[in-house]
Amino acid sequence: MDTASTLIGLGLLAVFVLPILFLIWQQNTKEKNRLKNLKELSLKNNLNTDTVEISATLLLGLDSKARKLLVIEPTNNMQHKVLDLCYIKNAKVSSHPFPDKPELIKRISLDLSENKNNKKLTEIIFYDEDDNANNNASERLIVAQKWNRIISGKISA
Repeated sequence: MDTASTLIGLGLLAVFVLPILFLIWQQNTKEKNRLKNLKELSLKNNLNTDTVEISATLLLGLDSKARKLLVIEPTNNMQHKVLDLCYIKNAKVSSHPFPDKPELIKRISLDLSENKNNKKLTEIIFYDEDDNANNNASERLIVAQKWNRIISGKISA
């Protein structure tokens, strides 16, 4: 009776624990692949990324010496662009609320522009409710503010 109970207990433990371990392994594999893709695109663009950000919808890599930012969108077939921070004079985090519910955030972006005419050069989208139903808006806002500080430090240097 003790052996049968032990085997049933171990079987139930495996039924509950193995799927969780599989999900953790799968997430780690995805993150390693994203980092690998970021490093490959950095090398193709002659960049040495020393500061990186990896999420499901956005990969960022900053080359501090060259003052260039690599922005990759994994959801759009790994479309990427290299931004030269020498041309950027202003960086600002924008959070756009829902029109009918101003307490909820619909979109968070980092707007990069020239100082001359405040013409927006590019927009890095950190959160979009339509695309990222599984991300936490407040978490992505903190990440956007972190990158705003990093980029503002590089453009003022």
